[in-house]
Amino acid sequence: MPQSKTYDYIIAGMGCAGLSLAVQLKRSTLSFKKILLLDKDLKNKNDRTWCFWTKEKNNWFDDLIFREWEKFKFKSNSFSKEFKLEPYSYVMIRGLDFYTACLKELKEDARFEIVTDSINEIGSENNLAFLKTKTGKFQASLLFNSALRKQHSKHKDVNYVQHFKGWLIECKDEVFDENSPTFMNFDTEQFNDCRFFYVIPFSKTKALIEYTGFSQNGLSDKEYDVQLKNHIEKDLNISDYTILECEKGEIPMTENEFVNPYGKQVVNIGTAGGNSKPSTGYTFYFIQRNTQRIINQLEKGLTSDLNFKRENRFQLYDKILLDVLDKKSVSAREVFTSLFQKNKTKDLLAFLNEESSLVEDLRILNSVPKGPFVGSAIKKFLKY
Repeated sequence: MPQSKTYDYIIAGMGCAGLSLAVQLKRSTLSFKKILLLDKDLKNKNDRTWCFWTKEKNNWFDDLIFREWEKFKFKSNSFSKEFKLEPYSYVMIRGLDFYTACLKELKEDARFEIVTDSINEIGSENNLAFLKTKTGKFQASLLFNSALRKQHSKHKDVNYVQHFKGWLIECKDEVFDENSPTFMNFDTEQFNDCRFFYVIPFSKTKALIEYTGFSQNGLSDKEYDVQLKNHIEKDLNISDYTILECEKGEIPMTENEFVNPYGKQVVNIGTAGGNSKPSTGYTFYFIQRNTQRIINQLEKGLTSDLNFKRENRFQLYDKILLDVLDKKSVSAREVFTSLFQKNKTKDLLAFLNEESSLVEDLRILNSVPKGPFVGSAIKKFLKY
């Protein structure tokens, strides 16, 4: 007969959101006896790299930061500039470093039980959350889910993905500026879409080159590889290099909110909980902010308001941008060029991090091409 066990909390999924929550629970003042972490496998390769900007200091993940920069470059076919980021810094965390450190810390605490198994079902019953696998049923007062995602879609809503593939390459010669990554390089064929490159330097001879798009669907491996090869060899003028690692992924960029079909005892976190910003795909920073909010609520004894809620105005801005990109009445390249060319860097980064004031928002919104944005704003505001 399959086993049945009860825990204080269950965390379904051991990616960024699940491990971030587990580590912060461990370091919190909360009293608990046992937490179950369950995923189909333990991550043992560098499957992704998180880059984000922050002005916060003394974060729990500071020791995991692999590189940090005080400036970055933006490029397009009509405008290029290196920006100083103060008071922000641009940081990078490698996926494998993150997974390894988090799991090591959790395995040293007997209150955490780590299980690898496939999840068949999660839900709520009798005021408890449950998780079922082929080997058993597990219960808890709360289950935090980042493993399963169900999305309510409307036919007319915009549903995009940020899709990407990157190569970590090593060169024979010192060809990279290790003090300044290229945040976005739109000086490439757009294919009536949104396409750009990142160049994230690890050293003067090693860098992550990533080809990224915002669109309804991702590309084939062959299409990514052709663009990466052309950019490295023709644009960056690098002929002698070795591919050390490869990463690939898709992040939802959608007008729709992710609904929770699992009952009130299940709290969706990570991308499943709406922590991927719809207009940019940025996730790591928003996961950390929401995780801290969950911990704060639990420490106050509050369990009824744990679901992530973004401010209405930022949701509206994202809907407007997605609608503009979908209509293609102005190119994504022109939109992002306007944003970087016409605004103070700290104001733009605050806006994209959802840390800006309404007055600052209006200045940012005034810098983009008026016609397309006014039309989409009226449409979305009336619908909103």
